[in-house]
Amino acid sequence: MNRKVLIIALLILSNSIINFASDHNKNPNNYYTLLPPTNIYLQNGNINTVFRNDGYFNYDKVISPSGAGFIWPVTSTQRLTPVFTSGIWIGAKSVISGNQKELRLAASMYNTHYSPGNIPVNGQIPPISVCNDPAFNGYLVSVTDQSLVNGGVRTKTAAGRTYTFNYSSWSAWPINQGAPFVEVNGVPGYQPGWNADRPGVGFGTARPSEMIFVVFMDYTNCTNNIHDSEPSLPGGSLPLGVEVQQLAYTFDVTGFHDSYFVRYKIINKSGKNWDSTYISLVNDGDLGDYLDDAVGCDSLKSIAYTYNYDNIDLEYGTAPPAVGYRLLQGPVVYTGINTDTAKLPCNNLIGYKMKMMSGHNYFVNGGNPCIGDPDDYIYAYNFMKGLNGCGETIFNPITGLPTKYVYSGNACNSTGWRDPVQGDKRNLVNIGPFNMASGDTQVVVYSYSIARGSNNFQSVCDVISLSDNLKNYYYNCFNLIGIEPINNIVPEKFALMQNYPNPFNPETKISFSIPKKSFVEVKVFDALGREVTVLLNEEVNAGNYNVNFNATSYPSGIYFYRLSTGSFTETKKMILLK
Repeated sequence: MNRKVLIIALLILSNSIINFASDHNKNPNNYYTLLPPTNIYLQNGNINTVFRNDGYFNYDKVISPSGAGFIWPVTSTQRLTPVFTSGIWIGAKSVISGNQKELRLAASMYNTHYSPGNIPVNGQIPPISVCNDPAFNGYLVSVTDQSLVNGGVRTKTAAGRTYTFNYSSWSAWPINQGAPFVEVNGVPGYQPGWNADRPGVGFGTARPSEMIFVVFMDYTNCTNNIHDSEPSLPGGSLPLGVEVQQLAYTFDVTGFHDSYFVRYKIINKSGKNWDSTYISLVNDGDLGDYLDDAVGCDSLKSIAYTYNYDNIDLEYGTAPPAVGYRLLQGPVVYTGINTDTAKLPCNNLIGYKMKMMSGHNYFVNGGNPCIGDPDDYIYAYNFMKGLNGCGETIFNPITGLPTKYVYSGNACNSTGWRDPVQGDKRNLVNIGPFNMASGDTQVVVYSYSIARGSNNFQSVCDVISLSDNLKNYYYNCFNLIGIEPINNIVPEKFALMQNYPNPFNPETKISFSIPKKSFVEVKVFDALGREVTVLLNEEVNAGNYNVNFNATSYPSGIYFYRLSTGSFTETKKMILLK
């Protein structure tokens, strides 16, 4: 057993004993009836991982001897894990008396402050019956397998081990807990069936192959006690009063077998208004051996990643993979300014702005409070704000300027400010600050992806490229756009042709020519110049191509489409008539 595994195993054991005694004393009549957390496995393509109904994932306390729960690739006979654990931290300030504000924070990682269940009444601690309710054990469904409409049991193999998957029936999909669904039959309410209503992702009509839904809140065991502290679990504050509805899903689609999506619906159920709110997705990526990793980010694309520092790993061997954590959709805040637009999949909100990644940070296994595991909520909140744990400003040594994006150099091309030391790194994708009134809801969505290139840096290139495709897929309402070659003739110059038909309703075809291998973007804009969708964002070989634009979700009007390469840009107008 390696040092990290031994330490975490001892922490889990000691914390379990401590929590048992503490909770037994606080709730002598109810402790033994509290439901244990549930592991729900997700496997599609090359990934097998686990989600728990108490707020953290990619961490398997039940089956894995080490705890690492994200298996890739599943076809390997050896258990290879690129991510050890993942969780979500939420911190905010609220008024407790007069103008006095108090910071509160809830967290999960190797352990958790969250408990399965919801907060039935805004501003009130949940009754103990919530923490005893098996309705919050979590749900796994498939909406692509007709034989699983009424649920069922399937087995799958990952890393030489057989896993059992217990699928819930569509009729059990917990709409009353906030689980989203697709309205198909036009009858108000949820009437599930293969050709009727079905579980959904919260927009559009997508059919993921696997979907997991859980609800948790931070009144641990339905009490208002101070959150526990331990390494990487920053306690010390009273509960924030947050309810989280988490949806994880994946698609059995060529090109996306090394990825999945995680959606958080976050609700302020504290009865108080929050300000200075931050949300952080926190990951301990361990690409096989945990001592030789590095981290970084692309601030423009809102992606963080973990990669191998020296191109050789004890478990993955040479050219180890990289794993990426991308923020696809952030909190939406009202501005009232007509020129502001929050772009959502299948929809745009005018007069709103979307908050994307506000910083990237990291901390290490052990170490001093400024850079090490935060076991106190003040240190954690500092990391979430883009400071070090001690609250000090971070400076980019290349530019000499203050920054909230640590290691924002181009690891793909080995340039700029990159992680200079290998080690056991955890990193944070931060969002904030923003305000949430009592009862307000925000939705944030991330993609997880893994890729293996010809070397450690190329793995970073490949995982960023994969995340670009995931973003396009997400914002095109999970409709595959695709690029279609017209012929085998290599054109002499770049060209963008007029779309056909034009005017159109609701689909049109856009043709273009690329004389040499180039990175190509094809984007659509509305009449005010606001980006509507990205049709293409990838490297393309020389040739003549078509790409389709489906405007089902957009209103009639004038639109513009633009072809951009490194040396060429052209824009044309098209008309949508409905």
